[in-house]
Amino acid sequence: MKEVERAFTLLGGAAHGPSEIAAASGLHVTVVYRILQSGIPTQYFVAMPGGRYRLGPGAATIGMQAMAHTPGVEVSHPILELLSRNLDAMAQLWVISPYGHPRQVLADYVPGRYDLESLGLTASSLVTMASSLRIGPTGRVMAAHLPPPLVDMVLARDVPPEAATAVLSNHEFRASLEQIRAAGYELGIEEIAGWGTVAAPVLWGDTPYGAISVLKPTSLLTDIAAVTVQTRAAAARLSVLVAGGRLSPAG
Repeated sequence: MKEVERAFTLLGGAAHGPSEIAAASGLHVTVVYRILQSGIPTQYFVAMPGGRYRLGPGAATIGMQAMAHTPGVEVSHPILELLSRNLDAMAQLWVISPYGHPRQVLADYVPGRYDLESLGLTASSLVTMASSLRIGPTGRVMAAHLPPPLVDMVLARDVPPEAATAVLSNHEFRASLEQIRAAGYELGIEEIAGWGTVAAPVLWGDTPYGAISVLKPTSLLTDIAAVTVQTRAAAARLSVLVAGGRLSPAG
């Protein structure tokens, strides 16, 4: 069954026929058909018109159960507080949400001596602009670890008008994802007017959980290397905790 599950993450679109799934999974089509049929009673797979199948609510329930046991703000907040204090910056945790399409949601933040209004964004515009993974370093570091079909879905969405001038072209966006995977972080300067941002991914294995970002006025972001090191370290600590691990006393 695992090969069939993985095939759904490799194929674009929601529903697929047994032959498509067989080609993506490396299994014989008759084996794929039996697996799909066996998952229908538990609604892990749902049969669609035209002999196609999609992942069903049974699969979603397993995902929700897994995510329900990852750490919450009681774990992330001390990490953000330390990062904010050490860098004299605003520290944020964004998490990825699959609702409708992959998007980012602000889950926790420590403003330091700043506040969200200092970014020049209202609560409404922050929600509208930041929900797209097309926007900002946090969106890009999460997108860098998504399966290619989900990246295609992100790029297919309309860009919020408020952010159109700060959004990379599709080609630039795809190129940035390769660079992010190699570097382990992303830098954004003046993508929010007057501000610089460093973001690093929080991962659960190879799966993106979210991103930690640090924001400072561009004029004060004078040591990008130091900010990058500490942001990556904070994201790595949260990644360990998301995966159920424990930090060393020094961590």
